[in-house]
Amino acid sequence: MKTMFGQAHKKIIVVLIFFSLSACSVVGGLWYERIDQLLANQFLEYANFSNAQEDYVRKATSEFKYWNIKNELPEYNQLLLQFRFLDSTTGANDIDDIYQKGILLGNRSRDFFVPYMVEFCKTITNKQIEEIAIYFDGLMKERKLELENQRKNFQVSLVKSFTRFFRLMGVRLNNEQTNTIQLLLSDIEDTREQLISDRIQWNQQFVTILTLRQKKNFEETLTNHINSLSSEDPNTRTMINQITAEIIASLDEKQRARFQKRLGLFEASINQIIEQQN
Repeated sequence: MKTMFGQAHKKIIVVLIFFSLSACSVVGGLWYERIDQLLANQFLEYANFSNAQEDYVRKATSEFKYWNIKNELPEYNQLLLQFRFLDSTTGANDIDDIYQKGILLGNRSRDFFVPYMVEFCKTITNKQIEEIAIYFDGLMKERKLELENQRKNFQVSLVKSFTRFFRLMGVRLNNEQTNTIQLLLSDIEDTREQLISDRIQWNQQFVTILTLRQKKNFEETLTNHINSLSSEDPNTRTMINQITAEIIASLDEKQRARFQKRLGLFEASINQIIEQQN
């Protein structure tokens, strides 16, 4: 689900995770070199912005890239290191600890952009606000259509997601591990429809706030609204953390060796980016 600022925040996290999980450090490095362009291009899809506005966005994402390399990538590497050395005693609290630290990093990325976002929104026109609203509506219609097509396969899609995730980690799950995932997911509630409804409401409120951009409390109102954005059901996250912990604890010697080797490659990829910047 995309929103002008919410998706920018989520995009940052996705970009960082995807980069971290690059199978080849050279490819990962080259890909990260374009992170500022990728983020800017995503942001600029929302409306027909002026050249001056586009320059402002690209300056912000460029500054973010270098700030992120210096301040955040070392922290992401520490999380990868913590994840790599999880063992047979791993519990849900271990996974939640890593997850919460990742959320804090994501929030710092969001906080980096908020001042830029607020200033940028002061420059938008009424026509651009209309274009943003239309763009949001189109995205939500797409999301609803995707949900209708996937509604009957919620648990199946989650099992596939876990399988793909661990395969990316270098681990091919065995039948017993797959059955464990299926069993634990059997009672999980599908809250995607409610999340879409919440996002539509957030989008509508966001557009309304934009129309008040000349008002006295605009900066505070917009900042609070951006910070209120959430796109995850806490109960689902608890279950995902529990499943992740059980699978990692169940890895056999061969699986664990591959798991640690793959994560070591990810760490080396990040270290290469940091060293090139220094």
